[in-house]
Amino acid sequence: MKIVRFLALVILLNVIRYLVVGPIESVTFLPHLFGEMEKHAAYFATEFTTVDWVTSYFYNFMMWMAAVWVFHLMRPVLKGSDLTASLKVFSLMWLFFASVSAVYMNHYSHPKLFYIVNVADALLVFGLVGAANGLLYRRVMGRYAAPRFSADAA
Repeated sequence: MKIVRFLALVILLNVIRYLVVGPIESVTFLPHLFGEMEKHAAYFATEFTTVDWVTSYFYNFMMWMAAVWVFHLMRPVLKGSDLTASLKVFSLMWLFFASVSAVYMNHYSHPKLFYIVNVADALLVFGLVGAANGLLYRRVMGRYAAPRFSADAA
């Protein structure tokens, strides 16, 4: 049951990522990202097949699953509400994402601006999905949620 609730949380966060955060991105960062992709069409696949869409959603599912898993593991030692703790963890996960993006930006001849905008977009996405995780975690995980930090226990 714990795994089912955990996967339900990850699925719910993925839905929020695309149905809530997606429209916000569409007016903030996506025009810039798509513009960079169009300028450098030789580097980017812009026409996705069904397999491309499935793998893209799978990779994103795995990324959010990793973030939620790290949150679940770290929650007992993080001070503050679930919202505060989630934003701490998702900030850390964003930093990892940004660092990996910077490695690719530095090692490949792809246009640098694409990576910079992508990392800025990810800050928005990680922040909003992290907030959603903090608000939904206990509701979805129920009795399987990790305990909150307790100064008495420390």
